[in-house]
Amino acid sequence: MNILVTNDDGIDSKGLWALAQAMTRVGNVLIVAPDKEQSGVGASFTLHSGINIAEVTSTLPGICAYAISGTPSDCVLIGMRHLFHENIDLIVSGINRGPNIGVDIHSSGTVMATLPSHRLGIPSIAVSLYTKTREEELNFDFAAEVVENLALEIKKGNLKTDAVLNVNVPNIPRKKIKGILTTRTADTGYVKLFKVQGNKMVNYHLELDELFNDRLEEGTDIWAIHNDYVSITPLHFEVTHHDVIRSMEPCIQKMGKKLL
Repeated sequence: MNILVTNDDGIDSKGLWALAQAMTRVGNVLIVAPDKEQSGVGASFTLHSGINIAEVTSTLPGICAYAISGTPSDCVLIGMRHLFHENIDLIVSGINRGPNIGVDIHSSGTVMATLPSHRLGIPSIAVSLYTKTREEELNFDFAAEVVENLALEIKKGNLKTDAVLNVNVPNIPRKKIKGILTTRTADTGYVKLFKVQGNKMVNYHLELDELFNDRLEEGTDIWAIHNDYVSITPLHFEVTHHDVIRSMEPCIQKMGKKLL
């Protein structure tokens, strides 16, 4: 199995290397990641400037790693089309510092890095570590092990899905994890609070949506991680609202007869 590993926290992220090391126990690994942090860029890719591709020293024997001066989506496209000279069987993105849950997945570089591969039908996994503060010690080992086992099930053919698997793992000791749940995406998330001085934004931080407590529904990704479960949400990026097409048709046909 040929596995492309990427992230949005940058090539120096410890989570990236922990994930890559776990993937070496599953198949052949290539690491292609941004040369600096690209959190919050969503599915964006570079159009109007050149992209530098630089091979970097790998801490994993026999594994090639590249730093890209672009977005996570750039990394996946370049990895698939130019750096991996065989067909890619699996894309894994992470391990992100901080959760990617609820409505926030749309702006997540970690999750949306999988979009190019998802469109091609390549199995894809995004994984994030749920942290409560920026000061807490990070333990990526269990999250990497969860993805390793998912990848093995995909390799064996036991887990056949055209969805992106969005994995969120609480940053707590393994013995405190209550279980692993298949979840749905919550309809809330985090809000960005900005601090502005004069005409310049100087920083921002994230806080839970104020509606969070009233919308914490059992079975959602947010409910799971806040109750010490690993959350695995299958994502499918279909953007057409099919249920509305039929209801729109009479109005649109009438408008067409008027205008044409």
